[in-house]
Amino acid sequence: MLIKFSDGTPISLEQMLLAKEQRVNNQKQAMTCYEQPIISLSLVIPGTIKNSSGARYLFDEAIKALHRCFLQNGILIINEQHYHHNTGSEAIMAIKCSANMLKQYCMDIEDNHPLGRLWDIDVIDPITKKSLSRSQFEDQPRQCLVCHEVAKVCARAKRHSASEIFKVIEEKIENFRKNIEYAKTSHK
Repeated sequence: MLIKFSDGTPISLEQMLLAKEQRVNNQKQAMTCYEQPIISLSLVIPGTIKNSSGARYLFDEAIKALHRCFLQNGILIINEQHYHHNTGSEAIMAIKCSANMLKQYCMDIEDNHPLGRLWDIDVIDPITKKSLSRSQFEDQPRQCLVCHEVAKVCARAKRHSASEIFKVIEEKIENFRKNIEYAKTSHK
């Protein structure tokens, strides 16, 4: 399967802002309906093309990683919705688990899965209606994909070109896929 990040439709800033507004509405609706912690999954994809074969691959792998974690830890998914638009793929999940524990599981996935750095897995507390922060758990801020400085600092300063970032993203995916193939063939 060929994975590309250029095989989608470019979007405008206005479309992105409207998508973020819709995501917040979807989160609020899920919190009101299920009264459980909410996972809001999106992808870390630079540039104006947010829905591509590469993005869909990353989204599918994120869902698999979350499901695997929940299964291994006996965590129940109350409801799960996926949204696929030109502005990107997203998932909203209502989870039966304490918000703090859920955030720790999600940070572990983001920090330790080979593709985890490419996922943004937010956990929203149904009581405070706020997203839990890594700093609440004394966890380090996420690192830049390219230079390993604080990601938000590099993003604000626009230190790296989209092509530099995509090169790292594609390397991560290639290494991940090679390891999957190796695991499949070594168990035969």
